[in-house]
Amino acid sequence: MLLRIVVPLIAYLLPSALYAMDFTIERLDLRPIRPPTLHITANGEIRNGDTERLRALVDAADTSEVRDVLFLFDSPGGSLMEGVRMGRYIADIPAIVSAQVGSTAAPEAICASACVYAYIGADYRYLHGSGRIGIHQFSISGGTLDGEEGLAIGQSLSGLLSEYIRANRAEPELFEAISAIEHDDILWVPRRKLEDWRVVTNDIYEERAGYINLNGKIALRMKQASINGDSFLTLFCSGNGIAGLADLHEPDLAAYGRFDLGIDGEWVSINIWDVVDRSEGRGRIVFEMPAEFARAALTAQKIGARVVTPRGDLFFGFQQTLRDGLVTEMIRGCPGATEEASYTMIDRQGTDLPGNDLTNKGIRNISFAECKAICLQHSECRAVSYVQSKAWCWPKSRMGTPINAAGLISAVKR
Repeated sequence: MLLRIVVPLIAYLLPSALYAMDFTIERLDLRPIRPPTLHITANGEIRNGDTERLRALVDAADTSEVRDVLFLFDSPGGSLMEGVRMGRYIADIPAIVSAQVGSTAAPEAICASACVYAYIGADYRYLHGSGRIGIHQFSISGGTLDGEEGLAIGQSLSGLLSEYIRANRAEPELFEAISAIEHDDILWVPRRKLEDWRVVTNDIYEERAGYINLNGKIALRMKQASINGDSFLTLFCSGNGIAGLADLHEPDLAAYGRFDLGIDGEWVSINIWDVVDRSEGRGRIVFEMPAEFARAALTAQKIGARVVTPRGDLFFGFQQTLRDGLVTEMIRGCPGATEEASYTMIDRQGTDLPGNDLTNKGIRNISFAECKAICLQHSECRAVSYVQSKAWCWPKSRMGTPINAAGLISAVKR
């Protein structure tokens, strides 16, 4: 029995070109602004032997002190297995490797069929301008293959490519979509889908989320590894709803003004937060998640945390795509997370809380009880310090570091 096999793989899109892939390598040295980089353009059909040609060209190039390598692809596809070999070689380059489809010089560039496998071998993957990425099935006409041989080849290749996609941090939905497109058709995948499937990653290397044991309690920990460093967001259930710890990669000369939580690109300033540690280029902030934010997070596609400078013009932090419903599960499983919390003020005798004043002159001639009542009425107030001899109230945006001080009494909102 003869069998024509249609295997759900990426392969040829256009008729075979008369030439193999053309590579050009350019070294850009912009020191002291940034370390040297290699720009490699890869144009044309992928043919057997192209990976070794690429390897030889890179080996012959001046790679001293090179930290970044950028591949610019413009290819209709070609040899399936050569595309995989090229992607594996790209993944093994000992540098930060980016791949891009489309550029200022070639805004209409494409990467289709087997090219996609080479493309996803890079650490960071970009789509520029009008660049396009296309997928479809691969077909093998086996004039001498019987049914069992064809089935074995199909299963073997399907398993190999599915694992290759997973190993390069793309979602299984990519392979499922490939399987659904006939080999003589083409799907030009929209940018949003490419980002959802982690084919296009932009500056993000990897995102993960999972439950951990935090001092005997279940907590949800999210991690994002990006070109700017690693950041973490840990959420757990406290007595007043959802609380959290943001562990952020700090840029040089970082300054702290306010702390924000973000949902789907919209950022909300958080009133109850504190910096618990700043060391080794990282900032660690504890916070309480407002009930209104928790309600919105139930249906969020992205969640993030950031620190904004006192001037409000710069910030650092991250925002992570949510794919597994764990944030929704955590919030729904925490009693009171989406309900407005009730607060009280905890007194601290002989204590001052310097700094973080909400007013420049304080509030004079009121009692300590009135001072605490004002703080309870305003969500941005977290604590107060009170000068007893002058009946002088100082509402605070954060508790700060308490110090012993005769004649003063403070209170912290809980």
